[in-house]
Amino acid sequence: MTALTIGLVVLAIIAVGGMLVMAYPRRRRDVRGLYTEGLDYLLLGNLKRAYQCFKEVIEKDADHISAYLKMGQVMRRGGATEKALKLHDSLQVRPNLTAYERLELYKNLALDNSALGHHDRAVEWALAILKLEKRNTWALRHLVMFYRDLGDWTAGGKYLAQWQKVTHNEDTRLQALCRFRQGYDHRHDEAPETVRAHYKQALKIDERFTPAHYYLAESFADEAAALRHQSTTDEGATGEAASASLTELADKITNLTTQALDHWSSYVELAPMDTYRVLHRVEESLFSLQRFDDVEPFLRQVLDKQPENLDGLASLANFYVRKGELDKAKQLLDTIPEDAASGPFIRAIQLKLGYRRDASQNMMPELDRLIDSIRINAQAQVSPGEAQTSLMSWLEPNNDPLENLA
Repeated sequence: MTALTIGLVVLAIIAVGGMLVMAYPRRRRDVRGLYTEGLDYLLLGNLKRAYQCFKEVIEKDADHISAYLKMGQVMRRGGATEKALKLHDSLQVRPNLTAYERLELYKNLALDNSALGHHDRAVEWALAILKLEKRNTWALRHLVMFYRDLGDWTAGGKYLAQWQKVTHNEDTRLQALCRFRQGYDHRHDEAPETVRAHYKQALKIDERFTPAHYYLAESFADEAAALRHQSTTDEGATGEAASASLTELADKITNLTTQALDHWSSYVELAPMDTYRVLHRVEESLFSLQRFDDVEPFLRQVLDKQPENLDGLASLANFYVRKGELDKAKQLLDTIPEDAASGPFIRAIQLKLGYRRDASQNMMPELDRLIDSIRINAQAQVSPGEAQTSLMSWLEPNNDPLENLA
């Protein structure tokens, strides 16, 4: 082979090598650009275009694990969660996954299972993340929600406490909520004493957690009402044993009602904007105990917190009507603004006052029922002003504060 031939061969090799070197980075840039484009589309919510980008990335680079993960995420968001789970599950056998890729894979497996309602499997994958990284805030936060979905508020509270410790974002109200929900979610199928124990533990965590005060009071009052009905049924019984039993029953009713009143009082003190929920029951309970002198101070407690609270003003006017202090009732009703005075609750009390002044018509029982019915079903009639957030709203299905952990 001549020197010229050898030279030409060398030049050819160099040229081909140069072309390969030039082509390889361009291919990598194409993949990188497609992947970035897919992320942009995913962020914008254009799932179809995002899917196409990630699919093309995988066709160009079958080892692009992040593209597989994002494609599965697109599937899950698009409603094809079974396919997303199958895709993500297939990645477990891939060798040499980086620590980051394995964490992202476990996150997606947890979210796929959660979306399919397999909350126990979601828990397993979140726990697998903690084995890799014990202070992983994503796993701790999602464990709270996965256990919530399983109804295991004990475990949910445990991981909530860990998440708060790691993030330095402690909120005792959320911890109290978890303990409270252990009783609240089973209030219809467990004994009242068991349910109330959870409420009391919630108050030990945060004594200002108003839902616990409210439902403790309701539980005590409901049990007292049931016993009151039983005592009415047993009133015809005779003999010493029957008399002793009725006395014991009366004492228990008084004790339960008193405890209900204590928690209602705390509730009103902490949540004056929510007085409409309890005032009718407070009045009934005080009247049942013949503690007539305590009604006005209780209502004054409400008005001390919010002088223009329409529920408190109307309830106090109603109390004066029941006592026969009609002038006091009228003076109080006259302080209510005209636009608010046209509301059904206050209008009913005005009618009651009018009929009370005209003894020829006995409309009192019907009006009492009307007032209680309106009060129970109406929204709070507090005065206009700065809106206050009620913790009772945390029990609404679409207002779970645990969804906002960040």
